[in-house]
Amino acid sequence: MKYLLILSLLLSGLFGIAQKPANNPIDDQLWLLVDRKAQYERWRDKAKMTSHIDNANKYAYKRDSVYRLYMDMVKSVKTSPQVYLVHINKAIKAGKVEYDGAYRILYNYFNESLSYLDRDLYFVPRLEAYKMIKRSLFEKKENQLPERTDLYIQRGGKDRIRFSVPPIDAKDTVKLKGDKGNR
Repeated sequence: MKYLLILSLLLSGLFGIAQKPANNPIDDQLWLLVDRKAQYERWRDKAKMTSHIDNANKYAYKRDSVYRLYMDMVKSVKTSPQVYLVHINKAIKAGKVEYDGAYRILYNYFNESLSYLDRDLYFVPRLEAYKMIKRSLFEKKENQLPERTDLYIQRGGKDRIRFSVPPIDAKDTVKLKGDKGNR
């Protein structure tokens, strides 16, 4: 009987705990807009860089498909300022985005296997992304988001290498067989 009472108290306590509400769907849609922009850039770059015809066609098809999704999303956001702009303005006024997820989001596509690149040029805080959306789509009335982050533009498009590579000294090099250099 004692165990049954404890079990019932534990179970009633589980149902009484308030769950955190789900993310606002508007935040999800704004993230999707930025994500589609980055995905479009990804497939655009892959289509440009490949020389194999089959891969170029496959990448071009994906690029065009994601571009249509991206443009549809831009149109949806621009035609609903009473929803999106009001939400963005609330977040800017509060100085933060109430979102249960990553604080920073990918804004510009880059090859992530290049680990030496400065990720600050490609990732932005959600609030900064909201400011960029507001400025480009609602204030400037542009049809796309700016391709690069403000920090990327400030640095003149230059990546900052996050580590230093020591200069190669002649005495540190390995000589191969048949090499005429001094050993």
